[in-house]
Amino acid sequence: MVDSSIAGLGTETGIDLDRLAATGTWIIQTIGRPKRSKVGVALTAK
Repeated sequence: MVDSSIAGLGTETGIDLDRLAATGTWIIQTIGRPKRSKVGVALTAK
């Protein structure tokens, strides 16, 4: 994910990865599809 790559360089992006992952979870649940994003799976598993 671009945000995590940029954040790793010490640049603040203002993107909340937990909220982004939650939004992705909501979308896949709404449309009834399996989660395929490894980052999304990892973030929602914590």
